[in-house]
Amino acid sequence: MPTITVTCPYCDSEARTSIPDGAESKGVVQSYKTGIWGRDKLVEVSCDQGHHFGVPYE
Repeated sequence: MPTITVTCPYCDSEARTSIPDGAESKGVVQSYKTGIWGRDKLVEVSCDQGHHFGVPYE
């Protein structure tokens, strides 16, 4: 799984996460339901400051 760097929507710090091979990041979302995967293609991420947000992918 490739690693990408995203910017925290709360404090603008950078965070690294992995998304599946061949997937493309669709930005970041501040509000999402943690632990619910279902059909949503979303990776849960947290920055060094402790903020939690989602990175949707396609």
